[in-house]
Amino acid sequence: MKTLLTTTALVLAAATAQAQELNVAAATMAANLEPGDAGSNVNAQFWINSFEALIDKDPTTTDVVFMPGLATEWDIVSPTEIRLTIREGVKFHNGDDMTIEDVLFTFRNMKDPVIDKYAREASYYWSNVDVIEAVDDTTLRITYHRPEPLMEMFLNRFNNMIIPKDYLMSLSGDPEVAEDSDYIAFGQAPVGTGPYKITQFTPQERIVYERFDDYWGEKAPYEKITVRLIPETAARITALVNGEVDLITNIAPDQLATIDNNPGTRTVGLQTPIFHVVFFGTGERNPKITAPLRKAMMLAVDRDLINEALWLGKAGVPSTHSFAQQGAFHTPDLVTFRHDLEEAKKIVAEHNLEGTELTFHTHPVYYTNGVLAAQAMQEMWREIGIDVNLNVAVERPSGNEREVANWSNPLYMTDPHGGYGYMWAPDGHALFSKFWEPSIGIEAYTKLYDAFRFETDVEKRNAAFARVMAEVEKDAPYFVKYQPYESWGIRDDLDWEPYPGHRAYVLDFRAGYIGDAKYGITK
Repeated sequence: MKTLLTTTALVLAAATAQAQELNVAAATMAANLEPGDAGSNVNAQFWINSFEALIDKDPTTTDVVFMPGLATEWDIVSPTEIRLTIREGVKFHNGDDMTIEDVLFTFRNMKDPVIDKYAREASYYWSNVDVIEAVDDTTLRITYHRPEPLMEMFLNRFNNMIIPKDYLMSLSGDPEVAEDSDYIAFGQAPVGTGPYKITQFTPQERIVYERFDDYWGEKAPYEKITVRLIPETAARITALVNGEVDLITNIAPDQLATIDNNPGTRTVGLQTPIFHVVFFGTGERNPKITAPLRKAMMLAVDRDLINEALWLGKAGVPSTHSFAQQGAFHTPDLVTFRHDLEEAKKIVAEHNLEGTELTFHTHPVYYTNGVLAAQAMQEMWREIGIDVNLNVAVERPSGNEREVANWSNPLYMTDPHGGYGYMWAPDGHALFSKFWEPSIGIEAYTKLYDAFRFETDVEKRNAAFARVMAEVEKDAPYFVKYQPYESWGIRDDLDWEPYPGHRAYVLDFRAGYIGDAKYGITK
């Protein structure tokens, strides 16, 4: 026994002496790493390791369990005020101390954005904020125009991760002024407070993290992590099987057996908190995309059949826009999206829609099974007399210029406003970009939405949300295809999994969230 223990100790010591490195192959790669640009599913994978918000959240559970982050504590003083104590002794990756001035800078520039493309984020997250101020060197006070039930959720959002004021403003132009060009430069040379600093970033190609020794919390388990882009699924699997990488992303269900049957590798997965959706271009740009046409196309799609064929039944097929992570505000009994081929044919006949020609746009690899799902729907639409051509391309028309397209609605925060609302609220992305103009008019829709958004009583709030979803059912600006079952391939002795409390696709390699027998790292 003594010999065995000695041998084991020597093996662990040898492993510890090795450089503790993790290699990851991703299907998609970020173009920039500025947290204010937190809308993209691609970018969302990478922030958690290097940036932090004031309020953290336990990612291992679907329950909403808030934890101290860059704020050590907070007090909801009233329905319109929150006060937070800013953590002392925190350093940015460039060596600067984090102060309350950095927090004020981050929030004020998100509320009244310097960079134009963040305007919709500002409207959605900060429109109810009245005053952001420092009470003293460590106390932040935020007040709201009207009672705000989502204070902690907003402060936990990626967009509100804290960035360094002096460093960012020094990147270009006038060092005393925050400019567009500063934020653009920061996205290419990011600096945060997290356990890993980013030492190399080649947009849409590679990210290299290294352990940040001055991190205020538990030190990062790896000395170095390299994430590189390998868009082809077969090439990612080959890299994993050959031991070139330790973890790969975005594996379709029909490829799981290849990894699980290979000695030394396995797969992990979950129904990811995101909906893959079909959205329609509407309004003046696409006059033929009428509500009856959209409704008929939604009814024609057999989502259960697509789930069985492409996801082996592992995906979720919701009847409405609601996630289990929303807890008491999960409303699975609502019926907003359904399959009824005969009703679809009837609508086509009544509105003389047979022979309508459209183009469906989809990226070749951005969505797992995205192209295959588009091909399946193409056949289903043909059955009701709608001719849809597929444009499978990286470069596609932007926004509302697309007639029909793949899209996704992640659960940005564990509340209906953070799932449905981010895209489809009156100040959400879709309406901001005029993807949908509600038939009841924006003023009436805003009143309807606000009755849900600011309600705290569970039954009243769910009833108000049902009235909002009735407008979606009537106008059909989009429909949910499914909640995908996403899978990752990993080295067999790697203890890592996607967590249900994270936003979709997050690669969390912080201490406590990954173990690695190769280096004696435990969760």
